[in-house]
Amino acid sequence: MIAEITENENQEWRSCCMKMDKTAVKYFVQVGILSGLICFSGVMLITDKDCNSQRNYSALLMICLGVFLPAPHI
Repeated sequence: MIAEITENENQEWRSCCMKMDKTAVKYFVQVGILSGLICFSGVMLITDKDCNSQRNYSALLMICLGVFLPAPHI
């Protein structure tokens, strides 16, 4: 019983007006930041005409997509 209470307390953050699941907040923050970086690098690939900059933005896009998409399993 005591172990269940401490385990539940470690899984949620409490504020004065709400309770949030720690893992859900972490997930949505990661998805939001990755989505923003993917959109930013996509827009910069279209609008920026400098070849060196396009290389940097395409590398950023590939890294973000590699983190966002899971690796294939056999």
